[in-house]
Amino acid sequence: MANTKAKVGLIGLVNDEAKADFWGTMRRVADIGYQGVEGAVQLLQGDVAANVERFHQLGLQVLTVSASREQLRDQLDKVIREAKSLQSSRASVWWAPCDTRDAVLADAELYNKAGAKLAAEGIKLCYHNHHHEFRNVFNGVCALDILAANTDPAAVYFEIDIAWVTVGGEDPVRRLRNFGSRVPAIHVKDIFGLDAKGQFTTVGTGLVKVRESVQAAIDIGVEYVIVEQDRLRHLTTWETVTASYLNLKETGLV
Repeated sequence: MANTKAKVGLIGLVNDEAKADFWGTMRRVADIGYQGVEGAVQLLQGDVAANVERFHQLGLQVLTVSASREQLRDQLDKVIREAKSLQSSRASVWWAPCDTRDAVLADAELYNKAGAKLAAEGIKLCYHNHHHEFRNVFNGVCALDILAANTDPAAVYFEIDIAWVTVGGEDPVRRLRNFGSRVPAIHVKDIFGLDAKGQFTTVGTGLVKVRESVQAAIDIGVEYVIVEQDRLRHLTTWETVTASYLNLKETGLV
């Protein structure tokens, strides 16, 4: 049975603030209403178990750990250790060029192998899209669809970024419903224009079908929607973090 509401997480945006005052920043994030953070590598410094417990006491979860293709190939045990130490159930690949069909197929083979080992440890391997996976088309099929068709649904999942789907010329709602249970989390981002890259804006103030995408995410069983904004627009960091959360809350879906 699908959730009736999604939890809200955060990635990026407060990186500089967290470097200056990690715990103060995390408390402020939690006070706004966020329930999880992607990243939070500072927890790996010192007494990790105590750090994670303190993090949980704030009402926050570590939602995913980073896993580059190189790490999946050469340091998979480290990725597993970090995920388990941080009590995170996901590991995310943030980028791959997907510039040829053969390259996509080679990545799929890597993800299948690493994803199976991660799955055996209770960790979901997720691939995070940008726009080029939709624009790079080989024999009439876009790179993301090639990747999906050649990976094991039990081992490889997709963390769909709805803004990048939009920039890629596709409908994020349709894509979410198409991928269904292979999407454990989404990145909720917004843009104010399509004529140039990098036109990011606070969630709920742009062109992306935010409400419809969050509803689709809930319908397919997504637990967390993750707020992100690659570049600030008119608001400050904390204004952006707060307004994005409140705009999502106003939908009644989180």
